[in-house]
Amino acid sequence: MKRPARSIGRLILSVVFLAAWVSAALSQDYPQKPIRMIVGFPPGGGADLIGRVVADQLSSKLGVTLVVENIAGAGTSIAVATAAKAPNDGYTLLFATSSFAINPNLYKKVNYDPINDFVPIAQVGTSPFAIVVQQSSPLNSVNDLLTTARGQPGALRYSSGGNGSVGHLAGEVFKSMAKVDIQHIPYKGLASALGGLLGGQVELTMSDLASSLGYVRNGRLKILGVTTKDRVSWLPNVPSIAESGVPGYEVVLWNALFLPRGAPKHVVDRLHAAAVSIFKTPDKTLTDRFNALGVIPPPIESQETFAAFVKSELMFWSKVVKQSGAHVD
Repeated sequence: MKRPARSIGRLILSVVFLAAWVSAALSQDYPQKPIRMIVGFPPGGGADLIGRVVADQLSSKLGVTLVVENIAGAGTSIAVATAAKAPNDGYTLLFATSSFAINPNLYKKVNYDPINDFVPIAQVGTSPFAIVVQQSSPLNSVNDLLTTARGQPGALRYSSGGNGSVGHLAGEVFKSMAKVDIQHIPYKGLASALGGLLGGQVELTMSDLASSLGYVRNGRLKILGVTTKDRVSWLPNVPSIAESGVPGYEVVLWNALFLPRGAPKHVVDRLHAAAVSIFKTPDKTLTDRFNALGVIPPPIESQETFAAFVKSELMFWSKVVKQSGAHVD
């Protein structure tokens, strides 16, 4: 005897509601203990400080402590590989930056697959880069820089935190789009690169704002332009590079959270909801700390939208790395 269509429909609805109830119940059961958050940078740097701000905010949302573990080295590749091999129970979280998408294109070999080893959770802020020069530099604008670079090809030098760093690649995108020849001088870390600028070994540095704002505020450096498409709200008098003679230019360092692949869906949903809620109604502490670190709050987006963004970033940085000729064995 055939079961009536109405009964089948009710059965399907019952299953759907049961699945939703189970998912909600599981979400309430997670987390039950502290969460380890791996950060691929040494303590005290810009990215580490941003990670700790996010960890503090998530701790209050989730009701458990997020324990930051710094695993520096190989341009964050060691930290990412460590997270990839961690249990996928939701108690190991990776705080990553754009290097997550850059390194697979830059290094001859990395011990992780950015797509198959991870579940993207949410973006938690972007860090604009900027072209900075000494306060006493005769260069006072991006237009001054372009005029000088075109009049004296190869005479100007810019420093970055190393070959294949975001600053290096942002500089190469600038050179390509502006059609100028500026020498790249790599340093071992952005702190050293800024030291080279302050010491007069180079004329400019492509630096993230988190690292250079302190020098700008104390009058030792000045910003010619920021790498975001538009001006940064808390630096309204600083133009973007895009509006200053290089239309279409945009390179930013993003910060994001990932879980090892295979994490339960209710864990992914819980962490995504917690991360997004931080920025829907940000408290003054978060706003003040992000402003001090030069971080822009992220867009409020679905987990699926962010996952698509990560894939697009992998393709974007693949093109940039190939164009720059940068590689690390």
